[in-house]
Amino acid sequence: YPPSVDLQPPYPPHTTFPLSLSPSSPSIPISTLVSSIQRLSSSGSIRNLLSRHGAIYFQDLRLDSASEFSDFANAFGWAPHEDIGNPVRRTILAKNVATANEGPNTQPVYPHKEFGLSPHYPAYVFFFCLSAPETG
Repeated sequence: YPPSVDLQPPYPPHTTFPLSLSPSSPSIPISTLVSSIQRLSSSGSIRNLLSRHGAIYFQDLRLDSASEFSDFANAFGWAPHEDIGNPVRRTILAKNVATANEGPNTQPVYPHKEFGLSPHYPAYVFFFCLSAPETG
């Protein structure tokens, strides 16, 4: 993953940020992907990788919908964040999957990190892009 960098000391040798993971086969079915994530998460492997690298960039998953992304994200077995008190507008697309802020750009969201407005913050954050913009 070209934007990844190898972190220098005081980080342990071979600490890459973000760590990039992809399926061993390009045509892996979503059910197999979900099973693999459940196994890696329940064994503690995912948590160990996050602790060492800080972030994981999952690529080449071939997820085709918000529903498939929901299945993938929920496979980790982590408690979902309950969005309480967040004034931004979002559309719910699937279980625990919502759009980014859909409010007008004339309406500020302070502080910029939207979860700063919530009485509690998420332990993990997943980002998913179903269709990348043509520009920008």
